[in-house]
Amino acid sequence: MTSSDARRYKRVSLNLPARIVINVVDEYEGRLINISPGDMALITEAKTVIGDAAVIHIKDLDIIEGTVARNFPDGIAISFILSKRRRALLTEQLMLLTNPDFAEGLADRRTAPRHRDPNSRMVCRLPDGSSLFVKIINTSVDGVSVDAPRRPPVGDSIFVGRQRGVIVRHTPRGFVVVYDAMRDTQKTVLRVV
Repeated sequence: MTSSDARRYKRVSLNLPARIVINVVDEYEGRLINISPGDMALITEAKTVIGDAAVIHIKDLDIIEGTVARNFPDGIAISFILSKRRRALLTEQLMLLTNPDFAEGLADRRTAPRHRDPNSRMVCRLPDGSSLFVKIINTSVDGVSVDAPRRPPVGDSIFVGRQRGVIVRHTPRGFVVVYDAMRDTQKTVLRVV
């Protein structure tokens, strides 16, 4: 981050424990003072030089990589090295942490990272035995969001490919399926080829 965009992102105050690794060698404990999608300030006893590589593990947030931007008497400031996608995810995490009322009810839907898969198509089997061809919007280990020509009712059991799940909500383009918990208890058969 350059000095011209040093205040490009709004900072929020969060008091969370942190573990800081400097130059992949030295490890320190610390506390987060404030953070934005572009940088953070930490209280720590870490001895650093501007430009040192830093990896910060913060409770309730992702692992963040960056460089030391400045030192101050009882801590350091870190500028992040993040892709646009990781920066967007961090922004969402910060919004949810600083607005707990808004976050209520979302935790059960955000348990695993989502992966975009815009070119995949699948067949869904509906409870009445009919088939529905859908386009995958994004997928995770917990479920899938699909673009579909019609929306079966919320609560219906459905097979997306070979995964059984339940339709939990409709979206402007289709619907979201959360896979059944029973998938974890099914036995996996391995065959030697």
